[in-house]
Amino acid sequence: MRADWNPADEQRVRERYPDMVACPPPAIHSRIELLGRQCTVTDLSHEIAPSNPTFKGHQRTVMWQHLSHQDVQQFGLAEPPYSYEVVAFTLCGHTSTHCDSISHIVPEQGARPIDQSPLQWHMAPGIWLDFRTKEPNSYITRADLEREMAKHDLQIRQNSVLLYATGWSDKWAGDPYAYITGYPGLDEEASHFLADSGVVAFGADAPSVDSYHEVAVRRVQPAHMMCRERGILNMENLANVHLIPRRSFTFIGLPLKIRNGAGSPIRAVAITEDQD
Repeated sequence: MRADWNPADEQRVRERYPDMVACPPPAIHSRIELLGRQCTVTDLSHEIAPSNPTFKGHQRTVMWQHLSHQDVQQFGLAEPPYSYEVVAFTLCGHTSTHCDSISHIVPEQGARPIDQSPLQWHMAPGIWLDFRTKEPNSYITRADLEREMAKHDLQIRQNSVLLYATGWSDKWAGDPYAYITGYPGLDEEASHFLADSGVVAFGADAPSVDSYHEVAVRRVQPAHMMCRERGILNMENLANVHLIPRRSFTFIGLPLKIRNGAGSPIRAVAITEDQD
């Protein structure tokens, strides 16, 4: 490929390489074949960028162009026409769509960091529930969970994942302050109900699985305390939960294998098998 190749000039490239596979545009929903079955994959992750809303006390994301294509050739790191670009960044393990580790919330020595989190906790059957009508700063109760599951004939399976939509992800790209304030979350009884029912992880499309009132006013977070007591993972800043085509799905949200990490950004997706 020539150094002056322009990605917009696709027609010229296709004339030269007629068998080139087309690169589809990014989308919330993608059709794939998985294990011989046609599936829809729903993207549940926000991008990682310096503009991301940041939880109080957490490091902001910083990104910079460490090497440009011009730098690489100027420094003699590659022979023309080849060149490459390097983008560097620093970020918090709880940046954007992420998963907390057990060590994030357990103060005792030896608590499991994110690099020791088993794959089974990040790839599991899941269901999602809709609480977008909840008032700001309010609580999602056990009765709310049971009502939504009964409404859609859902059950929580052993070793599964539960996601819930609050509507807060709609505020992500707008005013960062509006996003990191006012969100609803699980109360203590609801969080223990999830653990009793068999979840290994649960997540919200909000900055925390706890209500903003707990985070900002009481400053004791019952859903996180449940995770501490019972060894459950939680995920935050999810996107598009309410757009998952079916209420039951397969969840994948793999963290980076960060040694002794207290959490990690994840690329979370929901996989639903297409119906005939």
